[in-house]
Amino acid sequence: MTYRHFFHSAVLLFTVLMIACTSPQKQEGTLENVKVFVPGQEKEIRAALIGIENNTEIILKEGVYNFDKISIQGPVNKVIFRGEDPQKTIVDFSGQSSGGEGLRVDDVTDFEIRDIQLRESNGDLLKVKDSKDVRFINVHTVWSGEPDVENGGYGIYPVLCENVLIDSCYVRGASDAGVYVGQTTKAVIKNSHAEYCVAGIEVENTIDAEVFNNEANNNTGGILVFDHPGLKNDGQNIRVYNNHVHDNNYRNFAPAANSATGVGNVPPGTGIMVLRTSNVQVYDNEIHNNNTMAVGVISYLVLDPGILKNNPDFNPIPYNITLRNNKITKSDDFPPTVEGHELAQTIVALHQNLLAAGALQPGQGIPHILYDGIALAAGENPNNLCIDESDEVTFIELDAANDYANIHFDKSRYACKTL
Repeated sequence: MTYRHFFHSAVLLFTVLMIACTSPQKQEGTLENVKVFVPGQEKEIRAALIGIENNTEIILKEGVYNFDKISIQGPVNKVIFRGEDPQKTIVDFSGQSSGGEGLRVDDVTDFEIRDIQLRESNGDLLKVKDSKDVRFINVHTVWSGEPDVENGGYGIYPVLCENVLIDSCYVRGASDAGVYVGQTTKAVIKNSHAEYCVAGIEVENTIDAEVFNNEANNNTGGILVFDHPGLKNDGQNIRVYNNHVHDNNYRNFAPAANSATGVGNVPPGTGIMVLRTSNVQVYDNEIHNNNTMAVGVISYLVLDPGILKNNPDFNPIPYNITLRNNKITKSDDFPPTVEGHELAQTIVALHQNLLAAGALQPGQGIPHILYDGIALAAGENPNNLCIDESDEVTFIELDAANDYANIHFDKSRYACKTL
């Protein structure tokens, strides 16, 4: 090395060292205001969340954090709340003495929660309301032990939001819905897993949603697409595809208050159920061993025959529903958990009558696709149900509006029309 090269190298090294010594060391994180906590700093965490400022990242290092409840109240922009990994950073609400919710977030634009586990609240574990650009990434919400009516209702629960992403999340034990998106515009639920909930994944009164690459198993119902009257949105434009929905035969342990028209009346043994909503596509799913109603297309009138008396402007009929290229199998035996649930008992009784009438062969179960057949308009296929399934996928239309007088099994009546 020449003297000149040595001199230049020395100057460069000196410059780098000076920059390293004089520049402030950026704390880990991606936003301007980063706050890092360890277990034992629960009081400091709660204080940091009260009056939280824009562009704030809260990082919880590995360990277990015990809270009664915590909240983030906006309006505020750009907040990240994260741990290191759902198996390493655990927020435990099992000691709650007041309130029910675990983490509650209101009125935040650009909110992200990730890499963390929330456990054992009395009510909803993670509720986000009136927020925009919301992301749940690698979040676990868990009620451990035997699923119970005393568990909180919802695991991951964005409601009245816009632009929601739920990705690579896990939920267990919710007494209502594990992963739920309600009254929201634009939502994606993907790569997630729900088990031992009443409803594994539920999209309710939501516009423009995609549900794909998820697994729902050992719930009462796997994936539900529902609309209820009197809420902000009429749900529409929902795509449910490439999901694995299997073995959802678990007992319905929803609180009694949810039994009339909510998830409390979902029959054990439900795979995918579309209730009242419109413009729904269900395709390319693996739907196996959901042994009461593998796929159901149901009018709200089945749950509440008098719904139009108090809600005359509500259309209770599901319409523009497409079922296409799903792989569906089920046992011919009902799950042992159907007793005591009205809709489930109706299906069981219909099955017994069909066997007695010879419409089903001895030992043959309810067909894969169950359609109640209720329509408020006359004509051929007025609800525009479109079925493009293989011959192995069986079908039953109940003619529920006429007290099940004209039940039939011909799905070719609803073959998708091609232009």
